[in-house]
Amino acid sequence: MDFKSQNKNITNLLKFINQCGGSNKLEIAENIMVSPAALTKISKKLLGDNILVEKKYIDENNRKKNLLVINYERFYSMGVLIEENFTKVILTNLKNNILGELKFQNNYNGDFDEYLKALIGFIEKLAKENKVLSEKILGVGVVVTNEFIVKKSLDLFKEDRFLTLKKSIMNKFSGYVFVETEIRAEALSQAFLAPEYKDFFLVKYGEKRGSAIIIDNKLVNPAISHYRSMGTRHFIVEPNSDIYCEVCKKKGCFDTMVSPKNIFEEILKENNYSTRIVDMYKNMSFEEFIKRAESGEVIECKALRKVARYIAILMINHNNLLPLDTFLLSGRVFKSSLFLSYLKMYLQEFQLGEVHEKLIVLDRHVFREELVASFLPINYIFYNYHFRDNLEE
Repeated sequence: MDFKSQNKNITNLLKFINQCGGSNKLEIAENIMVSPAALTKISKKLLGDNILVEKKYIDENNRKKNLLVINYERFYSMGVLIEENFTKVILTNLKNNILGELKFQNNYNGDFDEYLKALIGFIEKLAKENKVLSEKILGVGVVVTNEFIVKKSLDLFKEDRFLTLKKSIMNKFSGYVFVETEIRAEALSQAFLAPEYKDFFLVKYGEKRGSAIIIDNKLVNPAISHYRSMGTRHFIVEPNSDIYCEVCKKKGCFDTMVSPKNIFEEILKENNYSTRIVDMYKNMSFEEFIKRAESGEVIECKALRKVARYIAILMINHNNLLPLDTFLLSGRVFKSSLFLSYLKMYLQEFQLGEVHEKLIVLDRHVFREELVASFLPINYIFYNYHFRDNLEE
């Protein structure tokens, strides 16, 4: 089903009110560019559906005014974050504030049916504990982390089982179910929180790696991808590589070539597994690796340049295919002036100098990762006003 906006004016209105925390009709009409008559019609519908409520206040001239604000308790959202060893389930309101949460271990030894039974049980338990009726739940957002995909999904989740998971949860609840990878869900959340970035390519590199594309504030399915559900992470950046990826079943994919595990293994191999190098890298963190490169260590600088080259290839190919305005860079490595100089060097070397002018390094925000899961139903259903049936209390 296509979850594009049912009414762009309603979408714009809800997003504007959410951003400003409430506004009067005149300000709303001016900001979303609709006539007062059209706004009156829209607001009447939303007030009748109890999506909006009127809040009275007195302005600086001591005049009584009415603010339109969102009723964030009108509906709820469920978020499921599937990590390597644990699954987290959260319940949020429409503001995406957590109201309740549960966590369980993924100890099912590849038994998908047992895992699904446990997951549905925890979703039901969380709703019951918070006295939320199933018809008040907009939907369930399921986000799968990279670690789970790489280490567990081949055993527990075959590609067709995601469809089984969606159908099974939908049979228990009246809402829709959305399944995304962690980076793609994060990109969608970024587009909502920072609407000034409309057409962008998000690249995340560090302990968590991946990329996603947003065009007109919407996720775009990758133009080139062997394994579509995994996003752009498995784009081939080294065609002559002998390094095989267990996930995409190809050699030389981006995710494999830039993984710290592969980088460290290549360093050991180039140094003939010398005892000194092996001991040095035995317990080295990626943060330590970056610091060594920044301090001028030749081995680490050489490896970091290779990573920059692969990221540049990924960015350039997608810039050629899509109308991208911005490249958002997320992760500790992009805070390194050394790494950024390598990246810009390769972007210019590949005769696309204008790309390096589009780079924006994001500040690191501390947030609950599971919130990107619960945001999926809020984004697709609430802000697009895409309800199943006529709204009733």
